[in-house]
Amino acid sequence: MRPLTLGPRRPRQLLPVALGALALLVSACGGTAATHHARQAAKKNPTAAATGNPSAPVTLNEAGSTLIYPYLQVLAPQFHVAYPNITLDPGPGGSGLGISEATARLVQMGGSDAYLSPAQAAANPSLLNIPIAISAQAVDYNVPGMPANLKITGNILAQMYEGKITEWNDPQLAAINPGVTLPAVKVIPVRRVDSSGDTFIFTSLLTKTNTAWANGPAFGTTVTWPSVSDELTANGNPGMIQVCKANPGCVAYIGVSVENTAIEDGLQEALLQNRAGNYVVPDLATITAAVNASASGTPANLRQSLIYSSGAESYPIINFEYLMIQQQQPSAAVAEAIRTFLDWAISPTGGATGSNLSAVDFVALPQSVIPKVEAAINKISG
Repeated sequence: MRPLTLGPRRPRQLLPVALGALALLVSACGGTAATHHARQAAKKNPTAAATGNPSAPVTLNEAGSTLIYPYLQVLAPQFHVAYPNITLDPGPGGSGLGISEATARLVQMGGSDAYLSPAQAAANPSLLNIPIAISAQAVDYNVPGMPANLKITGNILAQMYEGKITEWNDPQLAAINPGVTLPAVKVIPVRRVDSSGDTFIFTSLLTKTNTAWANGPAFGTTVTWPSVSDELTANGNPGMIQVCKANPGCVAYIGVSVENTAIEDGLQEALLQNRAGNYVVPDLATITAAVNASASGTPANLRQSLIYSSGAESYPIINFEYLMIQQQQPSAAVAEAIRTFLDWAISPTGGATGSNLSAVDFVALPQSVIPKVEAAINKISG
């Protein structure tokens, strides 16, 4: 695994876990495989495909989303303890890379914050997009003298990234932040230069909240960004933090799995306006509220936007964290190893524990979605 530093948990986390405390994590999962097999045996679905520890070693290579990457780093050592003959080797690179490498069969799993588009799904009918958790995205800024938790809207963000709002004391910001002294500091929008699921979900919000954006760049892992003289680009979530930290006046979209690092580095987290008009930060309560508002509509193909969900407490930028996987694998052993990891990863007695999820500010899949995910897992064969 290529390392990515995760800082200490923020105080608002409910179940903080330090990644360095691997001894505690390993001891906690000592009975995971047996417990998990018992759960499998108790399943009522007689057609469930086999899972288990292969007779020979299998390595599962993953590449893609820098948002899901820290979570896979948390899961990998625990999974290897539970299933010693399966090694998970995750790597970053961006959601676009995850989709393309899984499509080309260069990796067994491609991490993505974005679901397959209709065109991608039609062109690759054997490629499955299987969610294993719920994530979210923060909006951060670095403005000297500005307090934390500035209120901001999707419409204002769109105008910043269009170059229409150029200073932090803009009247639109002042109107929703009464009593806050806003400095006349130049706005520096920071965006991803790689093909990115974070860009996909961020531009999805802009599309839903700004008509000009919807009729222009719209949304995607890559879009045709408006030409803004002061904009900066970055590669991956860690790059977004580094660029924003180095450039006062910046605004940036950053996945919650590294948001603790952003805050440790001095960035401020915005209160983002939701569909109900309320201003919220991404935390367990607001992410869960958004999940509960959207999950009942999840289709069998699992391709669903969770952006800008209804509800008074719902956080507006949440998403499924997907692994892109070919339905047909090169061998039965590889297929079984993949099914085993996925089944373990979504199980509360496997990888989807509160401590694992809170380590990166993720939320477990809702129970209503689990049968659809299991049905997709069962399609993987070799």
